[in-house]
Amino acid sequence: MILKAIDLSLMAEHLNIHKAVIEKLKLFFCTVDDPELRQVLYEQIVIMDNHVRVMINLMDPQINENITVEALTDVKPVPIDCKSPVNQLTEQNIAIEGRHTARSMALDNFTSALAMKAENIKNIHVQMSLQQVRLQDKYSHIIKKKGWEHVPDVSREEQIEAMKAFKKKYSK
Repeated sequence: MILKAIDLSLMAEHLNIHKAVIEKLKLFFCTVDDPELRQVLYEQIVIMDNHVRVMINLMDPQINENITVEALTDVKPVPIDCKSPVNQLTEQNIAIEGRHTARSMALDNFTSALAMKAENIKNIHVQMSLQQVRLQDKYSHIIKKKGWEHVPDVSREEQIEAMKAFKKKYSK
């Protein structure tokens, strides 16, 4: 099945984020001593590795229609070599993780602001959210400039067809 542009774009974004997060979690895994914390970190790494494989398969037009939520249970061990410098975060991973953190903080601050009652506290949290959005934009600029992510485009024809469909839907 050929995917809708939004589905492909969101999964491409998720895959970029997953790479950075998995590498960060591996670094954390190699840093901590507490066995329970190490186990939770490893479990998260294994689950996210599975998510990567599932999303890549969902992008495959030959097989994506046959993939169900059952695929999420097909986890495989992930080797982690704590003695290897491979577990160091690259600038690419750091930039993508930084952008994801800024986005997450922007969402958290804005969602909190919506629930707050005191006007000054609400306004401060909206501004905090906007500051994080600006940081997200700065990270995005660096990531784009360095060519560190692939964002799929739709064809001109697909874009025009979508525009026409919505023009027709909303014209009265």
